[in-house]
Amino acid sequence: VKTNLATITVSGAHSDVGKTTVVEGLLKELKGWACLKVTLLHNGSCPTGRDCGACDKMSSRFSIVSDKKITEERGKDTWRFKKAGAKKVLWLRAKPAGLKQGLKKAISMFSGEGEKGTRGLIIEGTSVLKYLKPDLAILVQKKNSVLKPSAKEVLKKVDLILTM
Repeated sequence: VKTNLATITVSGAHSDVGKTTVVEGLLKELKGWACLKVTLLHNGSCPTGRDCGACDKMSSRFSIVSDKKITEERGKDTWRFKKAGAKKVLWLRAKPAGLKQGLKKAISMFSGEGEKGTRGLIIEGTSVLKYLKPDLAILVQKKNSVLKPSAKEVLKKVDLILTM
C-alpha cells in the first residue's frame, strides 16, 4: 500500500499500552496531520473482553467510518485524535482478509483533492505494518510487555520502541 503523504504508524505490544496517548502527543506537535485508527476485527468476539463495539459482526470485509457522530463520540480514540489537533480522522474496521484493501481505500481518502494542506498521516494499528512501509514506525510497550502475535510479526519493521 502506497501513500503520497508522510506516514507514521503507532503500534502496540498489546491493548492498553498507550498507543492513543502517543498519537495524541504527535498530533499536538505535528500541525496539519490527519489520523487513521485501524481496528482488526476478531469475528465478533473481543480479545480484550471489553464491549466497545469495535468487533461487532460486519458483513463486508472492511468498513471505513467517517461519520462524525461516531468518530467524534466523547471518550473514543478517534475523538481524542480530533481533540489533539488531527485535521481529519477516519476509523478503518477490517476483517483480516480485508485489511490490505481497506487500508488502501482509507489512505486514498486522505490524499484526495479535498485534502490539500494535510501534511502527513498517523496510523494507529499494528497489523497495518504487514502492508505498509511508513516513514517512521513506532511500537509502544510497557516495561514487562508480552508481545501479542501481531506485534511479534512486525517487530523487524519497527524503527522505534517506546516503553511507557
